[in-house]
Amino acid sequence: MIVDLHKYLIFGNRHEMDRFFYLAQRAGFLEFIGLSHKRALGLPETAKTLLAAIKIAKHHPIHPQEAPPVPPDPEKLAKVILSLNANHEKLLEEERLIAAEIARIAVFGDFSRSELDLLERESKRVMQFYVMKSNIARDMTLPSEVIYIGTEYDLDYFLAINDERKQYPKMIEILIERPVGELRARLLYIREEIAKLESDLRTYANTLPSLTKGLIECLNEHHLNLAKHAAGLSLNSTLFAIEAWVPETKLKALYALLGNLNVDCEEIAIESRDQIPTYMENTGLAKIGEDIVQVYDIPDHTDKDPSRWILFFFSLFFAMIISDAGYGLIFLAVGLFVKWKFPRLEGAGKRFLKLIFILSTCCIVWGVATSSYFGIEIGPENPLRKTSIIYYLSLCKADYHLAVKDDVYDNYAKQYPAVASARDGHDFLDKASKAMSGSENKVVYEALDTFNDNVFMDFAFLVGILHLSLSFFRNLTRNWAGLGWVVFMIGGYLFFPSIVNATTLVNFMGWIPKSIAHAIGLPLIIAGMAFAFIIAIFKKKWGAFHELLRVVQVFADVLSYLRLYALALGGMVMAHTFNDHLGIDLGVIGSIFIVASGHIINIGLCIMGGIIHGLRLNFLEWYHYCFIGGGRLFNPLRLRRAK
Repeated sequence: MIVDLHKYLIFGNRHEMDRFFYLAQRAGFLEFIGLSHKRALGLPETAKTLLAAIKIAKHHPIHPQEAPPVPPDPEKLAKVILSLNANHEKLLEEERLIAAEIARIAVFGDFSRSELDLLERESKRVMQFYVMKSNIARDMTLPSEVIYIGTEYDLDYFLAINDERKQYPKMIEILIERPVGELRARLLYIREEIAKLESDLRTYANTLPSLTKGLIECLNEHHLNLAKHAAGLSLNSTLFAIEAWVPETKLKALYALLGNLNVDCEEIAIESRDQIPTYMENTGLAKIGEDIVQVYDIPDHTDKDPSRWILFFFSLFFAMIISDAGYGLIFLAVGLFVKWKFPRLEGAGKRFLKLIFILSTCCIVWGVATSSYFGIEIGPENPLRKTSIIYYLSLCKADYHLAVKDDVYDNYAKQYPAVASARDGHDFLDKASKAMSGSENKVVYEALDTFNDNVFMDFAFLVGILHLSLSFFRNLTRNWAGLGWVVFMIGGYLFFPSIVNATTLVNFMGWIPKSIAHAIGLPLIIAGMAFAFIIAIFKKKWGAFHELLRVVQVFADVLSYLRLYALALGGMVMAHTFNDHLGIDLGVIGSIFIVASGHIINIGLCIMGGIIHGLRLNFLEWYHYCFIGGGRLFNPLRLRRAK
């Protein structure tokens, strides 16, 4: 839930200030508002050093049991790591430069620079090295003193011996300060030093827990100093004062904190310029929902906490998009493996694991309710069909068409004459089928498949209308026009199917006959729009005409929930395709490999679709009508602890 915050002025004896802030940090429920006009404190150099060292250490695998004896001061340890890393980077750069230099002069071979200098002095000659493009060299007549040495890639290399230094057109002189032999020896030495430094870095990286602990202690001290620095002083610095946000649930704790101190507090008015933070106080499943909420935005302090709603509907949408109990069992197995592999997970990690269990359970329940198991085709006679809600509704739909003998019944009776003798809905679905050509055992139940799709689509619309209606109801105190849009959606659901002569769930279940649904649907649409417009006139005056434009937004948002049906259908079709087609004529091993690979790909796509669209329907469609957002999380002075 989102807890209201109160603004308090806390003041007291200057000598009690250090003790007050020390206790406040350990209590962890006061977010201070600075009264001091002093320049803000920067991040300490110690923290910067530790952060840099931690960043380096995280690039290596951590084995704390292999950590070397280290200085007791984490800052000294961090400086050792930074020094090693600086030397490592310096040697890497030198290695790069030497390797490039070797590649540049290797064609001239190995020689002694000192002997070459001696030869030049005694012979009174100058030896120069040149390079030029091979295609240019082929078209030139070289001077007699220029000697061809060799070719590398598209470059020709030359040596010229003259009485004095000389330049040649289109040739670039190469200065060789150190010959290739000396460079190779240096390169070998550098690589040995790099290996030693990398070994030392891997060893010191094992001290990451010590570095992290040191950083947290440093940051705790820094935040404590920031709070003290923000306090204002008065009466010749004998009194201190500071403002703070206090959650309503922590007011008693505030007075208990100040009880043993020469410090007092007084609630003060919240000003219009104040940016009130959002304090979310959740436990259990609501805390998991809070984690999901913070993926997209932080609620405004005036919002109602959507954590439980988001968790429930995200789980429902995810399960509907996956629509496979077999995949749900795989997710459950992954969750159990993670729990076994990491038995001591805490905080966000533990909540994420619980979310995996929730999603996998929902996938299993929904998959059983739809009789979907790894895309395996299940016929009407299969006992697993008895658990399917979708199949039950399809039976009801078949019973309805069989009873009223409408156009749907006529179409199937023409296509499948045996349907005319069907006794009930089950017999209808069984007889509206045909054997696949080229397959003796494969039977396609066309009416069953079509009715299942229609029911799923219908259910997706109903879930969308329910979801958006809850959003409008949650926001009624701010916008009573939402009640009109709820009526508009209900009217649309009843009226629009009559345009395409469709039979919806409320029709074939006998709740609202088609004639009545058509008769009351249009008036409900008009009444809902009129009610929303009238309410908007009182609230927005001329802005009421803008409220009418919401009809397009609401209509589009309801249609957006069709993605639940479309994504589920796509996943089921892919699973069915891999099962029945891709494994043909490949042998046992080939078929297993193809089917397994196909399901792995399909699972990956389904997970992406379930997460992205499951969140999207909450964060865009649902938030649109009941969520302000743009808030800032309550950030009290507290002790940070290592995970």
